[in-house]
Amino acid sequence: MTLFVALVGVGTFGFIAYDYVVHESRIAELLERYRPLGSVTEDAANRYDLERMYRDLEAARSYRERDAA
Repeated sequence: MTLFVALVGVGTFGFIAYDYVVHESRIAELLERYRPLGSVTEDAANRYDLERMYRDLEAARSYRERDAA
């Protein structure tokens, strides 16, 4: 009897865990979102260049606004 109750408990837990992973979990979405699409070093260099470009543009914009005021 105790073994039967233990098996029912483990089975119920397994079913709930499986149902959560299949229907409610964002694991697959997060894995796809953070999956590297190419070389890690190339991505880091490209991202750094893009960030630097945006910082330079933002700095130029702020200097232009400061001088205009």
